[in-house]
Amino acid sequence: MVMNEKDKIDFVNAKTCYVCKKTFTSNDKKCRDHDHKTGKYRGAAHNKCNFLYREPQYILVIFYNLSGYDAHLFIKNLGGRSPKTPGRLNYIPKAEENYISFSKKIYD
Repeated sequence: MVMNEKDKIDFVNAKTCYVCKKTFTSNDKKCRDHDHKTGKYRGAAHNKCNFLYREPQYILVIFYNLSGYDAHLFIKNLGGRSPKTPGRLNYIPKAEENYISFSKKIYD
């Protein structure tokens, strides 16, 4: 975990959990939460809040009425015959260049 002097002081002086915003009591175990990808300190948290906190592993993008437009351009650039991005592309075609739905899974 990467903590600078300001982070250390912040942790010692923290009165509330940065996740749930509730005040720490004498029975609570205060812990240092950090980003598991970067190692950077995020804040003081209850032990339970720290354990249950999860960063989303996906980005949800919704297009309204995309089937009426050029969805085939997305399909072509996201996967298609010559993949531009890594990962698995799933799609439900309605016609040759018209799609009901598509999703792309990209793994680290």
